[in-house]
Amino acid sequence: MQTKRLEKRQLFHMLGSNLEKRIIHFYRETKDSSLTIEYVVAVLVRQALTVSVTDFSCRELIKELFLNAAPNNTLRRFSVLFESYFDQREWETIVARLYRDNTDFLSATEEACLYREYLKEKDATRTDDLADHEFTLKAIFKGANGRKHTWTLKNAHPTKNREEISGALKILTMLTIFETNGVRKFTEFVDFNRDATKLDLQYIEEQPEPNKAISEKPKRDKNVSGKMKNSQPEKQSIESSEDRKSVPDKGKYKDPAVKQSILSGRDPNESTGQTKAKQAINAEGAMAHDLSQEEPPNAPSSSDNKQKDSDTGNPKKEQKNGKNKEQKEEKKFRNRVAKYLKKRGKK
Repeated sequence: MQTKRLEKRQLFHMLGSNLEKRIIHFYRETKDSSLTIEYVVAVLVRQALTVSVTDFSCRELIKELFLNAAPNNTLRRFSVLFESYFDQREWETIVARLYRDNTDFLSATEEACLYREYLKEKDATRTDDLADHEFTLKAIFKGANGRKHTWTLKNAHPTKNREEISGALKILTMLTIFETNGVRKFTEFVDFNRDATKLDLQYIEEQPEPNKAISEKPKRDKNVSGKMKNSQPEKQSIESSEDRKSVPDKGKYKDPAVKQSILSGRDPNESTGQTKAKQAINAEGAMAHDLSQEEPPNAPSSSDNKQKDSDTGNPKKEQKNGKNKEQKEEKKFRNRVAKYLKKRGKK
């Protein structure tokens, strides 16, 4: 069974310890030193551009490859990037194994020597206004087909300058492991930008207390028309159906008992609780009616009127005036009852 090659997503996003195991396993299964070295170089670029991969080294594997694997162009091209992995004696042995002479060494490692300084570690501590921000690196490359594409790397190194970042990114153009449908992706570096991002606002819904009701709002459901209506029964107005029944008919207001109940706003047969509810509404009308029943301060009394009638000698005329006055009062009372009943009917 053929061992699956590592993808770009794994090399740039997998945890360092797991990634190291994957690369070692790949080499043990395939013995492909060229691909293995390029995988490690890609991880070195990732380490230079981010602050997340700190538990990756593959030091023992690298020593095994350069000291024991059969020489090839990939080992010759990238050897200088791993010089710090060896002591002086080991390094001399590697140079003797891979290169014919010093001229061959300089020619093969010329491009890698330009960028190896950009792979060195650098303090990631910032002291400016962006110290608490996270950074995202977005680089633009051209593929072998000439098309541009954007490559994004999260948790970018916060203190690397423009030269250091661009130098590390150019190392990716030396690798041949990144392809899509047989087309190399990183053949030419174009540009990059580093964005600083920081949490600005955050809102967390407050949870209700355990002993407190979740919501005091009444439940709502839909009526036939589709509109929301309150499922909780509406509060009854002071004038209920019982109140309307207790109002005497228009034809009974001449009865003294009924008349007195209307004036006082109370039915003689109803309970005290029902009466209190009506009294609040009838207070104003009853008061106005009571005032209309009072005689003016300077009005003569009934005995004075009788005396006046006897004095004037026109008893029939005065009796007629008395009846007219009583009719007027009766008409006012009827109008008041009609308004009262009409007002209750609207409610």
